[in-house]
Amino acid sequence: MVEKFAGRCLCGAVRFECSAEPVFQANCHCDDCRRNTGAVYGSLVFVPVEALSIRGTTGSYQHLSDTGNTMTKYFCPTCGSQMFTSNTRTPDRRGVRVGVIDDASWFQATAYVYSCRSLPSTPLDPAVKAFDKMPA
Repeated sequence: MVEKFAGRCLCGAVRFECSAEPVFQANCHCDDCRRNTGAVYGSLVFVPVEALSIRGTTGSYQHLSDTGNTMTKYFCPTCGSQMFTSNTRTPDRRGVRVGVIDDASWFQATAYVYSCRSLPSTPLDPAVKAFDKMPA
């Protein structure tokens, strides 16, 4: 596990540092993550909001999750890189998109979320815990 990490968007206008190790690491197969990332799933690490220091200005987009929570996606308004996510169910956490972390070689998903929506061509490691929905 990593104790702190940093990253940036594609153009470098938004940078961040995190001073805590992630509390949860997951690959999410929900429709929203696929649409948001343009990939077959989204990889995220969740950290305490107070441990995340952000430099630069992010844009945001809000939508409702299938459970009725408000989800906010944060992105760089210059290059469009998807950066962070938040959820009204867990306001003390921020999700960080693994793709914007400078050195994410330590990332290892500890769970698959919305595994029931994974595409048939996306293999799931049977050693990783899989949840059909978001775990409570």
